[in-house]
This record gives sequence, C-alpha cells and structure tokens, in this order.
Amino acid sequence: MTNITLKYVVKKEQLLREFLLENNISRKTLTRIKFDHDGSIKVNDREENVRYTLKENDRIEITLPSENFTEFVRFINKPIDIVYEDEYFMIVNKEINLPSIPSRNVEDESLLERVNYYFQERNINSIPHIVTRLDKNTSGLVLIAKHRHIHALFSNLDIDKYYIALVSGKVKDNEIIEAPIRRVSSSIIEREIGEGGEYAKTEYWLEKYIPELNISIVKLKLYTGKTHQIRVHMKYEGHPLLGDELYGGDVSLIKRQALNCSNLAFIHPITGQEINIKIDIPNDMKNVCNIMVIF
Repeated sequence: MTNITLKYVVKKEQLLREFLLENNISRKTLTRIKFDHDGSIKVNDREENVRYTLKENDRIEITLPSENFTEFVRFINKPIDIVYEDEYFMIVNKEINLPSIPSRNVEDESLLERVNYYFQERNINSIPHIVTRLDKNTSGLVLIAKHRHIHALFSNLDIDKYYIALVSGKVKDNEIIEAPIRRVSSSIIEREIGEGGEYAKTEYWLEKYIPELNISIVKLKLYTGKTHQIRVHMKYEGHPLLGDELYGGDVSLIKRQALNCSNLAFIHPITGQEINIKIDIPNDMKNVCNIMVIF
C-alpha cells in the first residue's frame, strides 16, 4: 500500500517545529504521525523530532498516516473521467445523474463510491475526500483530496470555481448578485431568497445571447458555496436555468439544469504552483444551441 507523502525543500534555517506550522501541519496531524504506526517525518531520509534545526536545502518528507475505509463503504467499478491527478489530489469530470456523495437512496450510485474503487485498485493507503461538491444533475469538475490533511489544506485556500449555464432571456453583460439563501419551509430540498438566509454571492458575465431561442450563455463565479446557489440566484434575477424544473426553468430543450462546472483555479497546497483546469461543456448543453465553444 502507498501512503501519501509530502515533500519539501527547506529555504532557510529554522526549527522543524516552526517549518511544520508554517506549512499548515496541524498539531492534530502531528499527533497522528507520532502515534500511528505508519506516519513519519524525515529530514534527509532520517527521522527527526520537531526540535531539530533545519538548514537551507534540507529535504523534508512527511508520510501521512494511512486512512481506512469503514465496513459500510461501497466500492463501485465504474469509469471516472480524470482530468488532473497527482499524489495529493485529483480533479474529475462528473457526469449528470450522478450524486457527488452517497445519498439516503441506496439504489443511487455516487462519484465518491467510484473513486473508492479507484483508490482500492491502486493501493492508495487513504480514502478520498470531496472538496468541491456538485448537485446530482450538475455536470463538470469535482476536486477530490487524497487525505484528510490535504482536504484541510484546501479549506485555507481560495478556489476559484467557474460555471457555464444556459438561462432564459437576455442577461446583463456583467452583474454581482448578493442575496441571502434560505431553505423553503415546506421543503427539505428547495431554497429561496429571503430574510434570515445565509449570505451568498455570485457573479456572472454574458458570453453570448441567442435571440432566436431567447437564451443567454452565461459564465458564473461562485464566491460562496450555498446549496443550489446559482440556480436560486438566477431565478431571483428572472433568468432561471434551462431544464431546472425545481426553479421554474424551461424543460422543453434540456431535461436537467443546464449547468456545468467548467473551470477550477487555485494554488497547489503543497508545491505552490498555479493549477488552472478547464473543460468543455457536455453535449446535452451544446445541442441546445448548437455551440462548439470551450469557455
């Protein structure tokens, strides 16, 4: 089995303890490394304690303790479309009609259960953690950390999430929507704009207007991540997503909400390099207005 290992090169003389804190190695993670049997901290291939004094260009390797699946987890041998992967995380292009995580309906498969199988088959000594989740019928990019520590690192990073949507009517060229979202009192699923809701912010840009269909192709950026945020905000604007029956969208041209997470951009939590992953929109959205454009 292969454990997740973090690799660093030291840039200045300092205590190992200070270096670990600067690189967001939490005390909880340090405790697990110390007491779990398969975690370690090595400097130049030798195990050292946190009082060790580092020198410039020392090589640090932190082997994260393994994570184990519970007996209740399912492993589903179905394809996953991986668009980026390294030893710390992966980015998957999720298809429609597939929940990101297991639901109460045991008949539903989920993306996470497919990734469970992928981990098992490749002897990755950890479990997947979904960082960015999508609704069942929203397609596109999903970020998955390969260890809880990597997941925690992402919680301290800004992840720019961009979507492409098809909406009814002609929208403004650019607008920022700041409107609180709350659950509809009579529903466990539906959301609405209303007093007492949680702060939510979305920005959108008009990419193209198709007058013969009275449809706008819209690029959106999420600044917050509330349930159904884009769907609720665009309904509030008077431009519901095509196919979004729950929020009043036209279902004559497409049978699911016409929404695709097409771009994720962030700084790599370990290497510091820029990660910017883009994909095309799926065929069912292209077929609505006969577009063949990568945004």
